[in-house]
Amino acid sequence: MHINSETALDLMEGRLENALARHWNDHLAACSMCSNELDMLQGFSESLKRPHLENAPEAMLASAVSLFQKPRNTAEPSRIRRVLANLTFDSFAQPAFGGARGEAATRQVVLSAEEFDIHVRVWATEQSRELLGQIQPRGTKTFIETARLHLLHNGERVSSAEVNELGEFHFKYVPEGGLSLQIDLPHLTVIGALDLDYRI
Repeated sequence: MHINSETALDLMEGRLENALARHWNDHLAACSMCSNELDMLQGFSESLKRPHLENAPEAMLASAVSLFQKPRNTAEPSRIRRVLANLTFDSFAQPAFGGARGEAATRQVVLSAEEFDIHVRVWATEQSRELLGQIQPRGTKTFIETARLHLLHNGERVSSAEVNELGEFHFKYVPEGGLSLQIDLPHLTVIGALDLDYRI
């Protein structure tokens, strides 16, 4: 009976009882086939314990680990508040303007947000429509002198404007469709929907 691989591994690693280990050692001394099998297993075992293998550099390990980590958001959150403006007046919703839908018609709306009112006037031109507006703070006679405005069409910016010293702004092209007005103030961003579906 020849030694099998499992018994040979147990013999190599000292897991056999003394009597059984003596038996197989005597057998290996007389059986060249089993002795060769054991030598092959010992060579394989040693190849798994090569002393020349080295650990990967620390920088490479850190780089590999970072691939599987969620990136930290290091950007500071914006401190500028965003508020929505409400439509508080629409001249086309008033009874006196019920029949005014011609090219000469002018539409006026007022948006309100916190301490501001935004007065907007829209009228038709030969080419398109124009929009003139003014930001008026409530409770003070001073004007907003620093603000940048963006006209949004279906969520996309189509035009931008600055206020003058009286808080006035002007857009020379106002497209059809869903419009919004975004007002960027130093400490606040105001966004209001302009429901201008009625043709003017």
